[in-house]
Amino acid sequence: MSAMPVEEPGGPPLGQARRRGSLLICVGGAVTFATLAAIQQGGASGPYVAGALLSALLGVCSLRLSAQRMDTLLGWGADLGALLSIGVVSRNAGPFSAQTVLILSVFLVLWFGVLSLRAATLRAALLVGAVAVVGALRTPPEPVPVVGFAFLALLIGQMTSSGRVIRREVSEKTHYATLAMTDMLTGLLNRRALHAAMNAAYAAGTRRGHARPDGLGILLLDLDHFKSINDNYGHDIGDSVLQHVAGVLRACADPDDQVARWGGEEFLMLVRTAERDDLERRATRVIATLRAIHSGLPPVTVSIGIAHGSEAPDVDSLLRIADRRLYRAKRGGRDRLNKDTLIHLPDQGD
Repeated sequence: MSAMPVEEPGGPPLGQARRRGSLLICVGGAVTFATLAAIQQGGASGPYVAGALLSALLGVCSLRLSAQRMDTLLGWGADLGALLSIGVVSRNAGPFSAQTVLILSVFLVLWFGVLSLRAATLRAALLVGAVAVVGALRTPPEPVPVVGFAFLALLIGQMTSSGRVIRREVSEKTHYATLAMTDMLTGLLNRRALHAAMNAAYAAGTRRGHARPDGLGILLLDLDHFKSINDNYGHDIGDSVLQHVAGVLRACADPDDQVARWGGEEFLMLVRTAERDDLERRATRVIATLRAIHSGLPPVTVSIGIAHGSEAPDVDSLLRIADRRLYRAKRGGRDRLNKDTLIHLPDQGD
């Protein structure tokens, strides 16, 4: 049985960042071209108006297209814009202006931002070459703006390349940090991750002056007769059952809850609630859902021990209470929850 998928570097979070970056580029391009169009006289403003409209259109597309398709579209738009700009510059008999350099620089930023380094470098070299030809054909020739633009292209390429390396390294570190806190079979948090979350919750309660956090509780769940499922159906089916249970727990959890595979066939749900009744309702929901939904797999039930943060001065005590109640749920016939009476363990140092 294969493990649950884990996001690769450059997954959804990075894709969302790229989408925001594309939108920012389009907005910046539209503002730049609109400003240049406003200060031009007569028909000279036409190309800038077209650039502003194209940038605005691409910005609208960035809200709906995937990041990868948007990168492709921005690359095509930059190609078209560069060709039109070189055509305009070649027909202009005057010297290179700051506006010209600014517009051509926009295309460099787009290429190095959305295309592969090789493709962006090739386009930048062609653009610098075209500018050099136009500068050489001027009377008199204009080598200084050409050299300046070539240096600017080199600088943008170098900075973008360094930025890509940094982004890739950060993405990989985030990916491996996620792997270290994830159970590979179910895709849930692992024991280390949820234990750290509980310790953080207790530490936050201490900082607020509470010896016992009253805004959290846990459900400790153990699959009933899971060994017989492995023995009778094989470990592949057993793994599928674990994945099915993980899916049920995700569906039953509230947005603020956290769920982990605690070990073997044990799971733990951290519930953010001040009400002990919420823990019972969550446990009842899990039990009922597993009874009703099998997904073509051997039926499985769970026993659950409940513990609330107000009962225990630390995480280990909280886990002991939940484990004690889980044991009693097993002894009581399985496929049930156990809440006992409210237990208060003494605070450390009492």
